[in-house]
Amino acid sequence: MAINLPKDILQKEAFKTLPAKEKEEYISSLLKKILELNPDGITISQIKEATGLTYSTLWHHLEVLSCTAQVRKVSRGNLDIYHPSGALSHLNDYAKGKSLYAVSTVENSEGKFVCIHEKRENRSGNQTVCRGISIPVEFIDNLIKDISKIKR
Repeated sequence: MAINLPKDILQKEAFKTLPAKEKEEYISSLLKKILELNPDGITISQIKEATGLTYSTLWHHLEVLSCTAQVRKVSRGNLDIYHPSGALSHLNDYAKGKSLYAVSTVENSEGKFVCIHEKRENRSGNQTVCRGISIPVEFIDNLIKDISKIKR
């Protein structure tokens, strides 16, 4: 099954000339674009076939994106299907030291979530997500109570 790819995808030769850190940022950005263009979800094998990137590279970057709440991973048996995170609605930013904490709501087929991303400046001078969590909205009231106990 063919997948939709962004029009601005780099050719192999151009990709190879990028410094290592820029390759990392490019692949993460590319994967998020690919997922947005394929909202019903896609597998690593489908992306590998369409892009020529290695399975291990794709797996590594998709796992990082999934663990930082930038994409969704749905496991069905031994098959992992990756989806865009959903419709994001930014609420607020909080700065502390070198970090910026972005608070948003996200809606997708699994429901509504509060998403918090910690962002830091990368080598290119752009804010990039280094950590993230997505919490179902129905847990927020109890979570606020627990956090209030910790604060006291």
